[in-house]
Amino acid sequence: MQISEVEALILLLEDWAQWQSSYRTKTGFNSRSAGFSCAGLSTFEDMCHQSDNATMETIDSAIDDLEPAQRAAINRKYGVCSVFRFPRNNFEDTLILAHDRLVVICKRKGVVL
Repeated sequence: MQISEVEALILLLEDWAQWQSSYRTKTGFNSRSAGFSCAGLSTFEDMCHQSDNATMETIDSAIDDLEPAQRAAINRKYGVCSVFRFPRNNFEDTLILAHDRLVVICKRKGVVL
């Protein structure tokens, strides 16, 4: 079964919302000792985690490239920040436009959908 690009984007945005909620600033120190790591990666899980972080950072950058109303709709839909109101009742229309625009931006930035 083939899923559309918008459906794939929605799955990535759900992961992005979880990533946003667990984001911690880096202090510059490793959480592990320098010990026996190879190129900064000690396990396959670390490599996958680094790849996921790179993808989420790219999606975060793509969301920053949206118009303010579209960015607000994405943040509200995925629970990152829900203080935005849409007094013209155009939330659904703005969200659809944001998803369509994000498909284009993400593909341009190299995110595979």
